Amino acid sequence: TGSKLKALLNPQPSWGFSEYDPKAHTLGNQQDVLAGIPAGSDHNGGRLRFGPDGKLYYTIGEQGHNQGKHVCEPIEAQRLPTSAELEKKDYSAYVGKVLRLNSDGSIPDDNPVIEGVKSHLFTYGHRNPQGLVFVGDTLYSSEQGPSSDDELNILQAGGNYGWPHVAGYRDDQAYVYANYSKAKDCESVKYDPNHIPDGVPVQKETDWNAPNFKPPVKTFFTVPQGYTYSDASCGDSFYMCWPTIAPSSVAYYPKDGVIKSFRNSLLITSLKNGAIYRVLLNDDTKNVQGDVAKEFHTTNRYRMAVVSPDTRKIYVATDNFNGAMDESNKPTQNLANPGAIIVFEYTGK
Repeated sequence: TGSKLKALLNPQPSWGFSEYDPKAHTLGNQQDVLAGIPAGSDHNGGRLRFGPDGKLYYTIGEQGHNQGKHVCEPIEAQRLPTSAELEKKDYSAYVGKVLRLNSDGSIPDDNPVIEGVKSHLFTYGHRNPQGLVFVGDTLYSSEQGPSSDDELNILQAGGNYGWPHVAGYRDDQAYVYANYSKAKDCESVKYDPNHIPDGVPVQKETDWNAPNFKPPVKTFFTVPQGYTYSDASCGDSFYMCWPTIAPSSVAYYPKDGVIKSFRNSLLITSLKNGAIYRVLLNDDTKNVQGDVAKEFHTTNRYRMAVVSPDTRKIYVATDNFNGAMDESNKPTQNLANPGAIIVFEYTGK
């Protein structure tokens, strides 16, 4: 407005906007948009996008429940808010969801009614969705899976994306829902996501169904039943060798971009593999086609990618710590460019 620019912030568990003064290089006049949303120490999601409809879309992870230090806490990605909770502005059921809201934080009139309740919810049943991008009016989202089956989804109003009952496709391949939170004496049970101890209730993917379940359009990667998930060469970083990429963002490379092989593609950044995974779209941009290409591998954790306006450059923000796969495909903690913005520039014609 005038000489000031409104900039969205995310100081969880509330977020809002401040006005940026370009002359003084300062922020001020902060205003909350939505307060009291869930936050935790793991799987917060946190991607924010305005859609072509003028609405604000926001991803929230399931807070890392049912694993690690949160192993005895139940996953609530399927829990839906009640009218009574909304009246009290109790948004605790918003974990594992993608929200759609007006820019003032209110609930849009055309939001989906899910099991009789209209809320900020746009979709649910998510694990850790960290990427959002609109291509036309199609909303794509990248989502981190457990030990396999990272997902690329098309988000549709009121859709249920299956977590924790389904990872990837509903195919009973490798993944079962092991509900540690329901195990007797959970605190004394040794957690292992792939070799489930006795006493932990399990459920096959096909034992669950929902009429509004939406499968992914692509996984990274689906592996067969009986997959061992173990590789001695990975040592203590065994989890780094699981068939996942840990997708962290998704961007669109346009049809008229200068890099011909990249045209009409989604660019998905990987935290684990230090690479961009390129997924070609159909001509109408409403689905994917063909194979996945792996681009720009370095020993880094890629947090987010942005395509420059002239489409000649792809800027990538990197994490400043944690593990990644090096260029010989071995786990390492020694990142090449921690906490940096790196750029890949096309110099052809």
